Order: sequence, then structure tokens, then C-alpha cells
Amino acid sequence: MTASLVRHRRVSRTATTTATPGSGKGQSVASKFARAMVSVITTTVMVAAVAAFLFLAVGPRILGYQTSTMLTGSMSPLINPGDVVVTVPVAVQNLKVGDIITYHIPVEDQRVETHRIIDLTVNNQGTATVRTKGDANNGADPWTATLAAGQVDRQVFTVPYLGNAIRALRDPVVLKVLMYGAPAALVIMVLVSIWRKKPEGDDGAVDAGAALPAFDRRPLKRLAREMKSKEAAEKFAAAYAKLLPQRVDKISHALSTGDSDLAMDAVLSLKISSSMVGALRMEQHCVRLEQALGTTDHAAAIQAGELVRQHQPQLEKALGGHAARRAA
Repeated sequence: MTASLVRHRRVSRTATTTATPGSGKGQSVASKFARAMVSVITTTVMVAAVAAFLFLAVGPRILGYQTSTMLTGSMSPLINPGDVVVTVPVAVQNLKVGDIITYHIPVEDQRVETHRIIDLTVNNQGTATVRTKGDANNGADPWTATLAAGQVDRQVFTVPYLGNAIRALRDPVVLKVLMYGAPAALVIMVLVSIWRKKPEGDDGAVDAGAALPAFDRRPLKRLAREMKSKEAAEKFAAAYAKLLPQRVDKISHALSTGDSDLAMDAVLSLKISSSMVGALRMEQHCVRLEQALGTTDHAAAIQAGELVRQHQPQLEKALGGHAARRAA
């Protein structure tokens, strides 16, 4: 597991090399702003999608209204192509001239039409005969429709442009993007949040140069929860303590011989494992060493490497105390 983590972190070494003093803070602000914008956009899209689903799929079943998309400009400017017309069923006795209704025309393919009533007759049997006209058309529709069902859908309001969005979502390309892209984006966001997770109460501590504890139990407790085994986490801590002298010696040897690649590999491995076990001050020293190696500042690297070696006995003592308390 450690090897794969090291390989991942080495990919970003170029970015570290080209960094300038003070650029980390600017990048952090930009990164936070970008994450905030992504969060706002994602939340807005999700809220809009849920609202559209409730309006188009759930609402008609519960509240009894119907929706249809206007395909032509015959009712412009009141209802334009792409607008969604919301209708409710009303008794034909309650209709009046000037109402806008949605009904099947009695000719050709008997398509659904949404036009305004210009002439209305209702007989004693509850059957209505209507003539309609589109507001933008020069003349009335060339048919007379008989509404024998006793009810017809009457327009109550219009949602502009929603029909265009619905048609776009039905496009095969868009459907595939939503089907495969949305789950992939969700997985990526979850993975990024896991990789960027920091110990509680440690946000910005390394960057600010704050004095961190030699050993903090909280990251180890979190590791136990993630591994679903307290014993496995303790074994990891024991293995870390056992390998600590070898790792520190490897860093010192690489620095003394000028082998920057070997030093970078060694410090990344120690930094990641230190973060997982809760050796926060050792992680802090490793971060400084990594930055010095990335900027090819040999003097700073030697100084940071010396801090790593000087901290080793204190960390071993803290880890030994933890082990003793566990045994007791």
C-alpha cells in the first residue's frame, strides 16, 4: 500500500519544483475557491434535477395536473416553442371563450393542440363544441372539435424553456454522458475527498509551521475505523516504529551522497506512513524536506534532513509510550 501511495505523489513533483515562495497560499485560496464553485454548481444542478423530477413525474400523479411541451409558435408570444404548458382537467360546463385548452384535434393524426377558445357551445348532455385559434395565427383553426368526455385540460400557467431542457436531456449523447459521467464524477469526488483528508484539528498546521505533537492518536483511530480492525491499526503502528530507524538512515544516506531521487522516494514513504500513524511532527519535517528537494535547495534539504534525524528519538519514545499503555 505504501509503494502505491509513493508512486502517486511523485507524479506531482514537477509542480513542486516550479513553485515559488508564497505560491502555496495562493494556490490554496484558488483551490478552495474552485472547490466551492464546483460544490455550488453541483448542488444547483442536483436541486434543479430533483425539482424537475418532482414537477414532471411526481406532481401529475399527486396533484392531478398534466404537462406538455409547446412545439410551435402558434401561441406566441404568450407560449413559445420549448415552453412547458401546465394544465388541469375542468368540466366543459366551466369553460368560457378565451380559455386556452389542450385537446386532440378531430382531423389528420389527431395530434394534441394547445389553442385558445374563440367559440363555445355546451348542450344539455354536457357535450361541448369548440372552435379554437392560435394567438399568432391569422385565422381560426379549420375544424370544429367536439369535447364529449365531459372534461378537457385547461391551461393554468406556463414554464418557459423547460421543454428545451427536457428535449436536450433526451438526446442519446446527453443520456450517455449522464449515465456514465455522473457516477464517474461522484466516484472521483469521493476519492479526492479521501486522499485530501487531514487529521482532525490539523488543517494548515504544517504550512503555518506550527508545533505539532510527536504522536497523535486520532489518525491511528481513524485508520482503525477505515480498516475495521483496531488490532490491524496497532500492528501498522508497530511496524512503523520498527522500520523508523531504517527509513531515517535511508534519508540521511541519500542526502549525504546527493541522490535526490532516492531521498525523495524515502521521504515520501516516511511522510505518508507518518501521517497515517499519527506521527504529525515527523510528517511536518518530511514535508519541509520534500519541498527543499523539489526546489533543489540542497542546504535546506540537509537542514530538514537533520530535523528528521533529531526528531527520531523523541518519536520513538512517544511510540514506545503508546505501546506500553496498550499493553497495560
